[in-house]
Amino acid sequence: MNKIWITVITGFLGSGKTTLLNTLLKHPEMNQAAVIVNEFGEIGIDYDLVERSDENIVQLANGCLCCSVKGDLIDTFRDLYIQRNAGTIPYFDRVVIETTGIADPAPVLQIIFTNPMVMNHYSLDGVVTTVDVINGVSSLERFPECVKQAAIADRLILTKSDLVEVSDHGEKVKDLSDRLRALNPAAPIIVRNTGDVDPGDLFGTGMFNPETKKIDFNSWLNPEQYLSETTENPFNANEADSEATISYYKDRGHTPEHRRGNDNHHHNPLIKTFCIVREEPMSLEMLRMFLEGLSNEAGPDLLRVKGIVNIENEPKRPAIIQGAQLIFHSLEFMDRWPSEDHRTRIVFITHDIDKKYIEDTMSLIERVAERTVAAAM
Repeated sequence: MNKIWITVITGFLGSGKTTLLNTLLKHPEMNQAAVIVNEFGEIGIDYDLVERSDENIVQLANGCLCCSVKGDLIDTFRDLYIQRNAGTIPYFDRVVIETTGIADPAPVLQIIFTNPMVMNHYSLDGVVTTVDVINGVSSLERFPECVKQAAIADRLILTKSDLVEVSDHGEKVKDLSDRLRALNPAAPIIVRNTGDVDPGDLFGTGMFNPETKKIDFNSWLNPEQYLSETTENPFNANEADSEATISYYKDRGHTPEHRRGNDNHHHNPLIKTFCIVREEPMSLEMLRMFLEGLSNEAGPDLLRVKGIVNIENEPKRPAIIQGAQLIFHSLEFMDRWPSEDHRTRIVFITHDIDKKYIEDTMSLIERVAERTVAAAM
């Protein structure tokens, strides 16, 4: 693949994105990177790093480019690519996007997955989310934006660990890590001190490792981590905390009842993570109908979907699916399976949708697809 790799950095307000990005810019590995930041964000590029400015594209002293998003992100992608090819800005082979602290990263992923221009020239490496050790637990309990940012991450970076009292350090890191693993079982968790970060913490977090040029499905999906039962309450420090969380979401219009589940008791209304595994290949039409039906029925609550699929007519080439909310990336076929395991494995990170609902929907769509094929014969 010769596309330009994109890494999305997200994290709640005050979680350390500013420090992380400024530290990264001092590394020589960032010399051929373009950084896109939102002008309304809290990010501050150090003045001593700025070399010159040309409209909204700033060349930094280390050779890295920085763009301030003043309008459409698609326009920024297009301008960068055109100017890169024309030689009016330095060559870059990677883009790092920093979202604002209260941003939903899903729209950024949707652009990467679906816009024709972006898809032709760029490809998602992964999503990295910063969570600070001091306030992380509180932010997860109080703010749905923080929960969502952590849930869809391919990698989680715990920041500001050096600012915690030594006596509390181990307990705070463990508590936060446990809650993050409940939300996102497969994402590696990296603990970093203030200003201590390396480009390797961010890059190579997706399906395709740009350094080794190899596909790493197990690292990308890590399906075994999702096959223990879905977490239903990652914030159950005590009953009072759980009730406070439910009350918070009720006040904001979120139902605490488990979607299509038992109405007799309440579950945490936040994030559910699980993996669907199928032993038998599926038809391309069945997969298309399944993804389309899910998108139409439950799109806003499909925070992230990614997987490897065995298609009947392509037994030697696995299909790769990726999606965020209402949008799914165009189906891609890889050249070969990465191992002898040819099962379909699809990871779901959802808001209040359980595994049984997805499995029932898949079974229903499969029966409809079979009838459709039979009627056409």
